[in-house]
Amino acid sequence: MARFMIIGPVTRDTINRDGMIYHHTGGAVYFQSAVFSSFNKDVTAVIPLSKSDTDLLKAFPEDAHILPVFVEETMEFENIYPNHDLNHRVQRARVPDNPVLPENLPESMESYDAAILCPLSPTDIPIETVKHIAKHDVPIYMGAQGYLRHLNADEIILKPWEDFPKFLKHVELLFLDEAEAGIITDFKDHDLETIARQLSKFGPKEIIITRGDRGALIYSSRSNELYRIHAFPPKQTMDPTGLGDTYMAAYASKKIEGYSSKSCGIFASMVSTMKLETIGVFKGNNQKVLERLKEHEITDI
Repeated sequence: MARFMIIGPVTRDTINRDGMIYHHTGGAVYFQSAVFSSFNKDVTAVIPLSKSDTDLLKAFPEDAHILPVFVEETMEFENIYPNHDLNHRVQRARVPDNPVLPENLPESMESYDAAILCPLSPTDIPIETVKHIAKHDVPIYMGAQGYLRHLNADEIILKPWEDFPKFLKHVELLFLDEAEAGIITDFKDHDLETIARQLSKFGPKEIIITRGDRGALIYSSRSNELYRIHAFPPKQTMDPTGLGDTYMAAYASKKIEGYSSKSCGIFASMVSTMKLETIGVFKGNNQKVLERLKEHEITDI
């Protein structure tokens, strides 16, 4: 069984969409733990949170191994979807400084097949932690979002990630969305293919750029191939929060099994669609994903 270590904060989330307001556990580690559990992967989640908020951990899968890093204050997010465009989201947040340091990580680092880095702010996973993981030869799959997010009052805005080269030299797979790709570097005037190829020169073997309901773009430096993955239409639209996190975990689940970049992308696209159809985390399994893909005459995954 593949072993994943996920690192990042859990959050108290408020979702505001179509006049409905609801609250639940959030954070990339939460959405990804559900995906890995659904696909029978062993997962250890290293999570900063306040001791007073340990109730948030009850939402995680029972088979997930939780390593809490207790801090003063838990991160909070409000995700506002002001119209029917699910690619348009306004975020407000309370973002305490809660870095995960090397001493917070498990001792048996070499036993993990990959480390999934899921920062939600620039200080969540500092470079010394990234270097510590790389030193143990654990492949690093990184979500870039947190390193670009900054607060303007209480609203999240994106700013360029100035020191990204020293991080990316240790990264095998880099995940970001279209908006993040446009601002991560001074390549912002280029098209996504050019941005992906340029970013790969700094270290990552694969660059995965998600584009909401327009699918994803994947560039593999190993094969020098670019793949355009289309999105699958949902049967109903319920909850877009965590789609990128879900895509990343589903992609990683197949990548660790040796599937091609294209197959991983197609699989992750369907998993994201199925998550969009329900409130909260992905609730399917491998067989259900394959059945849905078969409806679209995709049978080679």
